[in-house]
Amino acid sequence: MTQEEILKIERTYSESKIQHTCVCWFRQTFPHVGDLLFAVPNGGRRDSRTGAMMKYEGAVSGVADLILLFPCGGKATLCIEMKTPKRKGASVGSQSDKQKAWQQLVESHGSVYKVCHGIFEFVTAVCMYLGLAPEPYIAKVLDQYPMYR
Repeated sequence: MTQEEILKIERTYSESKIQHTCVCWFRQTFPHVGDLLFAVPNGGRRDSRTGAMMKYEGAVSGVADLILLFPCGGKATLCIEMKTPKRKGASVGSQSDKQKAWQQLVESHGSVYKVCHGIFEFVTAVCMYLGLAPEPYIAKVLDQYPMYR
């Protein structure tokens, strides 16, 4: 597949589907640390009782969708906020004010925070954090993309 074909496919995906694709890529590519990348179940629709219980248990508004709990290059963690690709005339794909505030907080305490709008931005963010050249990994995505869906 070409990068343009994959980008076109991703424009039809939900944020959840894009996140799933990225997590599958990460766990297949780095199986020895695959479970150190995990989702934070902060989003989604919930009734008021469930939301109150989550807050009571320690949920924090604005926390990134994915956290890679793997110190690297003097940084504590990589936090990734997944977004759908920006579309003309749509407000999707942008951070909320609470997400921006949380980003500033974690960056000020030694973590890296990235907003990713698809697998190519995700692969680049992970590789840069790990000190790896992203090009060979992007080439593998182009060859094996259907495996991650």
